[in-house]
Amino acid sequence: MSEQTRRDVLRLTTASTTAGVLTIGSAAAVAQSTDSEWQRAESPTGKALNDAVDAATGPFAAGADGNVLARRENGWQKVVAYGPQARSRRLTGIDATDDGKAVWFVGGSGVIGEYNVETRTLTNYSAPKGKTSTWEDCAVRGTAGENEQVYFVNGSGELLVGVRQDSGAMKYETVIKPGGGSTIPAVDFTTREAGHVCSTSQLVAETFDGGSTWSQIGIDFAGGAFYDLASRGKTDVNVAAGAGIIYRYDGFRWTPHVVDDKRRAIRAVDRVETDGLAAGDGGAVYKRQSVGQWQQYETPVETKLDGVAKGSTYDVAVGDGGTILERSVGETDSDVDDGNTTITGGNSTNSTENTTTMLSIQIADDEPLSVERHVDGEWI
Repeated sequence: MSEQTRRDVLRLTTASTTAGVLTIGSAAAVAQSTDSEWQRAESPTGKALNDAVDAATGPFAAGADGNVLARRENGWQKVVAYGPQARSRRLTGIDATDDGKAVWFVGGSGVIGEYNVETRTLTNYSAPKGKTSTWEDCAVRGTAGENEQVYFVNGSGELLVGVRQDSGAMKYETVIKPGGGSTIPAVDFTTREAGHVCSTSQLVAETFDGGSTWSQIGIDFAGGAFYDLASRGKTDVNVAAGAGIIYRYDGFRWTPHVVDDKRRAIRAVDRVETDGLAAGDGGAVYKRQSVGQWQQYETPVETKLDGVAKGSTYDVAVGDGGTILERSVGETDSDVDDGNTTITGGNSTNSTENTTTMLSIQIADDEPLSVERHVDGEWI
């Protein structure tokens, strides 16, 4: 990283406890830089982008109108348009498999899709178990096409777990509510068994059995909205919230850290080992320096940013109006050869529903499309 002029701003808040519960934050340092390495990239869409993730070939983003974007060697390209059902449903969340060879994305009207970044295959898994409410976010663990375990959360406070079978089909477990019944905007799993969710009613819950049972762990004293969550295990969780706060959980208690000197909402957070990124209102992005310490960057935009991803080649932040901010973190991988995209339907099974798609189409990357699926003899 090049040398930058930095202005350190120290914001102190008080700490107190009531009945052994931390009620309001502790001291947090906000280091701000206006000489930013973040640059605005040319975007192939003017529609909002709501989430981002790093994959084997580089970062991806998902957003309005069913758009999925990929960062190629020569810039950002639209690789999926209109979503997996060709109905332009808004996409709200995206995550990658452990090997980075596939990204899963979710959105409105029960939309679920998987895009293989190497074969450029789009598979539709929408409305499993008949669930057609908006999926707010997803998390995935496992190897692409082999043993994925995928976790979906929605606006009804529900969690649905899907497990890849030896046949290639997805089998879905019983739908449960981790707690509260409020909208769950974020889910993150560090292993197949261990993960966390947060809700819009200031609830955070954890599981260590793959999502079968959940325990509420806070945040009792929080007063603002929660937007995103990043889990690095039982003793290292961050929650992005309003008023410029990122909450940190150490396995015993929650500590609120004010990371924005203007107290703007933090809407996205991502962690990779000890590294971390966050983004939010006003186009600001934040880099984790250490426990409780975040470097604040002012960027060339003032747009609300809803997604952020720590990458091996690019760090990215995305938001309203198709905004894409990126920062190079090393030499980029070779671009995937231009070719055709194969779109197929997904096979999904559970105790009450068998879903099979009956159509495949090949299309060029500059004309991304998607297909609907065939369920019990009817097109949906």
